[in-house]
Amino acid sequence: MAASERTLSPRASILMGVLLAAAGIAIVAVSVLAPAEKFQAPRWVIACVGGAFVFFGGWTAAIYALGFDPARPDETLPSPPLQLAVFIPGMLLFAAPFHWVAFGAGPRQFSGSFSIPFLTFRGGSGAWTGRAVFGAFSILIDAFLVALIVKLVRQSGRRG
Repeated sequence: MAASERTLSPRASILMGVLLAAAGIAIVAVSVLAPAEKFQAPRWVIACVGGAFVFFGGWTAAIYALGFDPARPDETLPSPPLQLAVFIPGMLLFAAPFHWVAFGAGPRQFSGSFSIPFLTFRGGSGAWTGRAVFGAFSILIDAFLVALIVKLVRQSGRRG
């Protein structure tokens, strides 16, 4: 079987979800307990990153523990309202740091690199360029969230 065709076992998927959630809890704890001078971003931005790991790691562990089968996702996924209850806050936590970098007040510093085989170019990148890249990803994340909400609401209406 090719590497791209292999999937994790349910037990390994649960373990991976638990590890991701634990990493998220650790990130949230660091965002609360570490000295403020150690951060180049507000504590809430760091906590949002950890919160996203907690939501999506916990979700992965929970659905596999409840019998999710990737070969039969329509039959084994939880109900659309439950998916919405997890994905909306999880995606908002995931998107918040991108939005803060792109649109938040204050200066930003970025670096960039370009690589081709055997050669790498590194250098500073302008604040406008970095914010534009993060802004583009923010908009993509928002579009994905809206599409996901529309899809799950429609599925919920069909089932109800």
